[in-house]
Amino acid sequence: MDLLMKMSSKRARYFAGILTLAVLLAAALPVHGYAPTLLLGIYGQEIFTEDLGARTAVRAKGLMSWRTLPAENASLALYACSLIDAIPADGGWLYDSHSLSLDLLLRGAAGRFALEGGLAGSVEGTWEGQDPYVRPDWHFGYEHGGESAVTSLAYSGYYLHQPGASEDALFQALSVGLSRYPSIRLRYALELLGGWERWTEQHRDDFLGSLEASAGGLIGYFHDWSIAARGGVRLSDDESESNLFLSLDGDWAWSPHRRVSIETGVFLREEVYFQAGGLADGPRAFSAGIELRGDWTPNDRLYLVAELSAARRFAGDPADSWWNALGRVGLELSF
Repeated sequence: MDLLMKMSSKRARYFAGILTLAVLLAAALPVHGYAPTLLLGIYGQEIFTEDLGARTAVRAKGLMSWRTLPAENASLALYACSLIDAIPADGGWLYDSHSLSLDLLLRGAAGRFALEGGLAGSVEGTWEGQDPYVRPDWHFGYEHGGESAVTSLAYSGYYLHQPGASEDALFQALSVGLSRYPSIRLRYALELLGGWERWTEQHRDDFLGSLEASAGGLIGYFHDWSIAARGGVRLSDDESESNLFLSLDGDWAWSPHRRVSIETGVFLREEVYFQAGGLADGPRAFSAGIELRGDWTPNDRLYLVAELSAARRFAGDPADSWWNALGRVGLELSF
């Protein structure tokens, strides 16, 4: 299908209108506000997947962030991002993703309230395999504490609508957390979450519980690191979807010079599914991945960017096993 015809579709105009509204909103509220940060990027990509082999692609990226202070005890932030991936081979494939979020923070004498709302979606689907979708999400939280320790309570959720499929999902969760900041060089936190997910077509209910422990900090002035371990359980009306899971994520960033920055991240995830015969006989799945990014700038405005990433999933069902790799080089211009 012609790429221009795809981009002129009704849903594409819908998301373009949202991003235009975001820009106009930032321009219409200049009082106490900071100038918006705009970033435009263009990249060449080589994508490797198990089923389709190597594919050459082009990515275009647009990002805007803006914040203002509507009152002495309040701050408002706006974030919008669009990604377009085009694969010229095989008649031309187009993928996209868009997101818009608005965050309001209100500070009081004893604590602060956070209200966050967002909208994410895709017109043509994403190259990672996500079908076209629209997903509004929300978050209402309260934090209490001082500079060294913070306790939090939050309600969050989203509604996933997939126009091309009959299955939608509603997710809601409550979470409580504790964060500690013993020094500027160290931070750590615990979060306990309980959630409910309803799949509309199947009339399926899933109940989720998880515990996450995380830590991070600075090493010297040039190294920033973080690590998070998360474990939990999903109990579903559909027995084949019930599972125990354990994941580990780590990130490290190094900026030895203001013109050079290097970032890397890894993730591991283990899943064990329930069956009538018990856990020992249940199917298992293990996923792992790594990502590396580096950028260089001569003037804090134009950036040369290079990225490498790879991921692999091992599962008892061969149809659920996969691997992919990605190489990306591009230019980013910041305003």
